[in-house]
Amino acid sequence: MQQLLLLLGSFAVVFFAGFYASKIFIGSKFSFRNRKWKPVENARTKMKTGSALYRCRLLSYNDTEWVFSAPIQRDVHVPVPIGADVTCEVVAEGGLLIFQSQVIARRADQKVIVVAAPMNASLEERRQADRRDDVPMEVVVGGKSGSVMDLSPGGARVRIKGFEREGNIVRIDLPSGESRGATVVDSQNDGLGSTIRLRFDEQITVPSE
Repeated sequence: MQQLLLLLGSFAVVFFAGFYASKIFIGSKFSFRNRKWKPVENARTKMKTGSALYRCRLLSYNDTEWVFSAPIQRDVHVPVPIGADVTCEVVAEGGLLIFQSQVIARRADQKVIVVAAPMNASLEERRQADRRDDVPMEVVVGGKSGSVMDLSPGGARVRIKGFEREGNIVRIDLPSGESRGATVVDSQNDGLGSTIRLRFDEQITVPSE
């Protein structure tokens, strides 16, 4: 009888230990509201799926779903399908929050799209990025010549002779001989050319001089 009670007691200890461990894990599962940095609601967001880039805004978020305004590409709303894998870049307190997720719902009546809350994410702290604006460089972007206005390992702002639309996938050729795929995340055209922002597919080494 005593051995049976000891056995039952051991099972009880293991059960409750597992129960509380699971509660701790679930409670700590990437809860953005409890972190020192948080997404900025209604901030401009970039959402990428496959080879397409969309603009939208973060409307609300919790630990199960994030709600964005309907994605726009080239000033047209695009019905991104449920189940699509997406990469989101959301402005957060202290930097840019980057994560991968999946579309779980579309609410056409509200003009919103819902993605599953990310299980993990990275924070690109813009203030600490190795960005330089004193490196004169001539480059070629998508076959168009241009000059670098500022440069970081992950991207660049470039003045080009021509026009590249936001969301275009291009190739940038650097003076060092490096070549990188890049996404045009912003484009401003003034009639004489364009000032574009690029995000590289792979980081580069920023020259020291």
